[in-house]
Amino acid sequence: MSDVAKLYGLTALPADQSQDKPKTTSPQPMDVSSLQPPLTPLTERVTAYVKSKLDADTYRHSLRVYSWGLAIARQCFPDLELTPGSKLEETWYLTAMLHDIGTCEEFLTKTQLSYEFFAGVHAFDLLQNPWVTGGEGIAPREQAESVVEAILRHQDVQDKGKVTLITRLIHWGTLLDNIGAVKELVHPETIENVVREYPRPGWSGCFKKTVEKEKAFKPYAMVSRIEGFEEVIQKNGAPGGLMAKHD
Repeated sequence: MSDVAKLYGLTALPADQSQDKPKTTSPQPMDVSSLQPPLTPLTERVTAYVKSKLDADTYRHSLRVYSWGLAIARQCFPDLELTPGSKLEETWYLTAMLHDIGTCEEFLTKTQLSYEFFAGVHAFDLLQNPWVTGGEGIAPREQAESVVEAILRHQDVQDKGKVTLITRLIHWGTLLDNIGAVKELVHPETIENVVREYPRPGWSGCFKKTVEKEKAFKPYAMVSRIEGFEEVIQKNGAPGGLMAKHD
């Protein structure tokens, strides 16, 4: 493994999540104080931009996704070395915050690209060019490419081939928040703590509408390959779903 791959989460992992072998099957409760975003000039610049573009629901979703990925990695997969203050932590945060930038009202119907593809292109520009947003902080090219790789593949959940470490994190985070998958890797109290900090009132319905809008405007969109996606999203927030009492 190269130093660059390890530094920015480009390590190749099996796409098949059934091959993940957690160090513990009994994760402990985590408080949000241990899941705080990293504070660097780059993350602060990106946070300000994302907050100005995304609606409040999607912004909080992005923070929850970051929290879920961090909690799972630190408790169940410590060998991934997602440690506080590391470039890997920063790369993960940038990915989580930018993964849905293509869904904002300003962009969704202004591009012919599937929203995650637009998000990847836009994220690369943002990370490499501070003048786009104002502020300071430039991502090294390899870091920006790690973020983009994961954004492009964040809905490419399958069991063939390999994915990067950062892509695995975005899969865990989005799957948990959107459809209640991989819940066994996060303690229920951690879920309560994170949702208390970043509420999700009506998120399942909100995201379902985004998927429907994307498919109506771009019938060929990447999300169209996920059969029954809208129904599974809605079920997560309905009685019996993981997030039922939070939606």
